[in-house]
Amino acid sequence: MRVLHTVAHYFPDPGGGAQEVVRQLSERLVRLGHDVTVATTHSANRRDLEHNGVKIKQFRIRSVLQQSVLGIYGETESFCSYLKDGGFDVVMNYAAQTWGTDLTCRVLGQLPAKTILAACGYSGLIGLRRLMYWNYFRRLPKYLRRYDAVVYHSANYRDKQFGDRHGITHYRVIPNGIDSRDFSGPCMDFRREYGIRTPYMILNVGDHFRNKGHARLLEALAEMRRDDVTLVIIGRDFAPPGRGCWHRCRSAAGRYPARVLLLPNAPRDHVVGAFRSADVFWSGSHIEVFPLVILEAMGAGAPFVAFPAGNIAELPGGCVVTSAAEMATETCGLLNDATRRRQLGDAGREEQQRNYTWDAVALQWERLYQDLISS
Repeated sequence: MRVLHTVAHYFPDPGGGAQEVVRQLSERLVRLGHDVTVATTHSANRRDLEHNGVKIKQFRIRSVLQQSVLGIYGETESFCSYLKDGGFDVVMNYAAQTWGTDLTCRVLGQLPAKTILAACGYSGLIGLRRLMYWNYFRRLPKYLRRYDAVVYHSANYRDKQFGDRHGITHYRVIPNGIDSRDFSGPCMDFRREYGIRTPYMILNVGDHFRNKGHARLLEALAEMRRDDVTLVIIGRDFAPPGRGCWHRCRSAAGRYPARVLLLPNAPRDHVVGAFRSADVFWSGSHIEVFPLVILEAMGAGAPFVAFPAGNIAELPGGCVVTSAAEMATETCGLLNDATRRRQLGDAGREEQQRNYTWDAVALQWERLYQDLISS
């Protein structure tokens, strides 16, 4: 198969979970023998137009607020021509409210390829964004019907519920995954490397956007009133002005120098080491779909305490809370009960290894593509 994936950002630029999902899926489809290209935003950091067998086609396109609500500018016609003339069997758009998806919607009826949208939660349906994106989501059901398939990461999240309300029946539920090999075998000693001497370590992995909920975590840490815990936050500071929380987090870390460790540029092996060293994993996110960091905590056997974003409540291996005070209480209970920590960690690890590996997920995507082509 000749496959095209579209995603807002791709290697080597930081792009969060969307980039990682598309990268893992694309590279595994290449290993399965398919010809895969990723269409993405042009990057000054990109030196090669192929990575691990995946071809990269970049376009100088920008969009206001990263969506087409206020306009998309740049090489839009070149991208649409590429969709129509690229000779692809399958085109998969990863996430709505991105220029790749919104431009594809303009030419859906003109493409010879089978088309798929990975919905990814529809963040524009949340809170004050509802008003800004009202017209966008009023038009969306028309486009969903034109896709050959819609993919949801969870059977119970708001993108699936939105589709159900509008009669979208041509869908599949395909989860995310992780590479289980990261969490087996020897790894670096994270606590020794970073001088963590407290008996317990709590971990959060999330870039410094406000919607990642770091303020909630710092509030929960204060509520715990313990001096035997170190909170480690691994995440980059690259949020646009007004949407970041790095300076606030750094100020809080300065007030608790022995208890809060901020790591903005940890290499991957250190991140894996942190997961495997953590006693508890925290997630304070407001907006998620199927968070990879929760799967990684499960793979590492670290029980999680998280707010109810995305499909977290469906996953075993931890507990869901609704306030910083509740997070503090639940975490103290886990730290004081090694048996319960081990039971939750084992349950999460078993579930991850059984259902949430990239190899298994890639096979589900491949099967979808083949079914669409054969039909």
